Amino acid sequence: MSYKNILVFLILVLIISPLLAQKFDVEKFSDPVKYNWNSPKEQLQHRNDLEQRQKLLQVYEMNKFNYRGKVIKSALVPGWTHFSAGKYTKGQIILGLETALFVTSFYYYDQAMNYNDKYKNSDYIGDLEDYYEKTKIPWRNSQLFFGLGLMVWVYNIYDTILVIDEYNTELWQKIYLDYHNKKLSVTPSGITYRF
Repeated sequence: MSYKNILVFLILVLIISPLLAQKFDVEKFSDPVKYNWNSPKEQLQHRNDLEQRQKLLQVYEMNKFNYRGKVIKSALVPGWTHFSAGKYTKGQIILGLETALFVTSFYYYDQAMNYNDKYKNSDYIGDLEDYYEKTKIPWRNSQLFFGLGLMVWVYNIYDTILVIDEYNTELWQKIYLDYHNKKLSVTPSGITYRF
């Protein structure tokens, strides 16, 4: 053994030996009062409650919206998450605005490129100036509507995150309230009625 290994071994022995010297107190470890259980029946009730909450959490995890997936879908198709969450009016407004702004931007871009092509193919100085001037306005309009479309698109992403938060919160509240308002339940082990 090297000097370093012996030194590490001695340090471990010095650290662990006081811990091993203490006697393990079973009474202190298994004291039910520590967990506010006054009887074994109460302990069983807490255990059953914990199992039910775990089942509720599993249902929630299966049905909740995933941020990454929903944001990507909404980035590709504006309003996707709004439609999924049942916010149809807001989803239609976002999708309609986005479509209208980008189609308008493309329309003006196409107009500008048409005048630009005429400008490039023109030989007459008067036509050059005319086509150049006619190219500027559709180009500016194209850029304006494209910028507005980008602003709506960024707002869509921001609002998607808010909708996901709201949906997940409402989902948890619904699952939790359904569980607590449900007095009669049928389980594989039998029928349960809660008071």
